Amino acid sequence: MMSETTRSLLMRTLLAGHASLRSRLARKLGPDLADDALQETWIRLETRGTLAPVQNPDAYLFRAALNAASNLVKRDERRLSHLEVEALLNVADDAPGPSAIAEDRASLAVVERALAELSERQRTIFEEAFLGDATHHDLAARFGISVRMIQKELKHGVDLCARRLQREKVVRYGGPRVSDKKDA
Repeated sequence: MMSETTRSLLMRTLLAGHASLRSRLARKLGPDLADDALQETWIRLETRGTLAPVQNPDAYLFRAALNAASNLVKRDERRLSHLEVEALLNVADDAPGPSAIAEDRASLAVVERALAELSERQRTIFEEAFLGDATHHDLAARFGISVRMIQKELKHGVDLCARRLQREKVVRYGGPRVSDKKDA
């Protein structure tokens, strides 16, 4: 029952001396922060659990309001400014949008249909060369054909996909030549 008596005493003191307390705080903190600190002090008194007896209610309330003001300032320093929030909101999103995803899926479907037109060997060579980790030499040995024939089969697959996609070829054939040496 003592804590309720302390709470009542502090609330009455705060109400009775509000103007004087606000004036003292405003000189120290500025009027806006003083008002906010008093409001925060009122809320804390209302919501706090048990309160120990207080010998000097005026000094207690002044110190409580200063502590509340300090906490408010720290809280505001942790928050981003309006300009910082706006800068974060204006960061470009690198993720593809719905239209890009739909376009890529449609292109993939076209490529899958084009690959279905290739012979089994051509399709396997194409998939292993672009999706697997087999070298041209490995594929040539596996199928019992020359590295040059592997390159021709790949060119055929790439040309077919490029035609179906109505694009220029995505692989350039004037670049580095494939060596006949293993792992070169």
